[in-house]
Amino acid sequence: LNLSQKFLDRDSVEFALSRARQGDIKELNRAHKTLSAALKLFDPVWGGVYQYSTGGNWENPHFEKIMKIQAGYLRIYSMAYLQTKDKRYLTASLAIYRYLNRFLRNPRGGFYTSQDADLIQGQHSESYFTLDNQARLRRGIPRIDKHQYAQENGWVIESLTYLYRATLDKTYLKQALATASWVEQNRRLPHGGFRHDMKDSFGPYLGDSLAMARAYLQLFLTTNNKKWLHKSKRTAAFISRYFLNASAGFNSGALRQQTVKPVPHIDENIDTTRFYIQLFAITKKQFYLLMAQHGMRYLATPAIALSRLSDPGILLADRELALAIKPSSKRLPE
Repeated sequence: LNLSQKFLDRDSVEFALSRARQGDIKELNRAHKTLSAALKLFDPVWGGVYQYSTGGNWENPHFEKIMKIQAGYLRIYSMAYLQTKDKRYLTASLAIYRYLNRFLRNPRGGFYTSQDADLIQGQHSESYFTLDNQARLRRGIPRIDKHQYAQENGWVIESLTYLYRATLDKTYLKQALATASWVEQNRRLPHGGFRHDMKDSFGPYLGDSLAMARAYLQLFLTTNNKKWLHKSKRTAAFISRYFLNASAGFNSGALRQQTVKPVPHIDENIDTTRFYIQLFAITKKQFYLLMAQHGMRYLATPAIALSRLSDPGILLADRELALAIKPSSKRLPE
């Protein structure tokens, strides 16, 4: 954990918001404080979010814009607006979307991966990012990585469903559906899984199928169209078939990979476990509960649970699992 870096941790804010829904004012204030401070990482000209700030404050951004940050912030700010109705958070969400649509969207479908921090590689570009739009364009724009990965596109789809719920503007839902169609046409594997790129030397990888499984589930919760639930369940089956770790949790890659033995990663297991919990809460199928418990077995291992200063994602998964198995529970909060 790098304490000198400042960035918005998605799980920390989501945990605070979940506690706030139970009436915890301190956690609500904590969420507001983090969300407000992180607004300093937004590009005031083009929108989008810089990766992090150095020096232990929010004033020294590293200017790279990666999709994990864009999609994660878009989701959490849309979620925060839905809960608090603070218009700053909706403004932030729309600024991220404008950036994605202008710079990282491929006109032929899907989204690119990232935009470099520097206009000229190796030369710090702080002065460049103080310029207005026209001045920047005259000098050129930082390089855009035009790879299109299933994982990053799945993240975008999921975040767009939250933006649609926050605004009820069908533009965002249509974009999510179009992106899902592109991924299916260009990255789908047999039996419900997804490859990473156009061609993969190794793989498949958990992150790609997980991102799409979660995206499908959010499309179902947004549209109530059961075809998306069916697709999510099919990808869930693929994940359990190819990525299940024999003792606990889920591996980052398929076991048939020969170069590097795949192992579980904490963040992926948090997201996988929470996905199976939500799928169980919706369907009540015991198989998904077993998969969620298998993931929690890994996350609850002391060496894993205590490996970082704090891990609100594990707390979220634990709370959601407890709610899901209550006889009176019907569906988890979306």
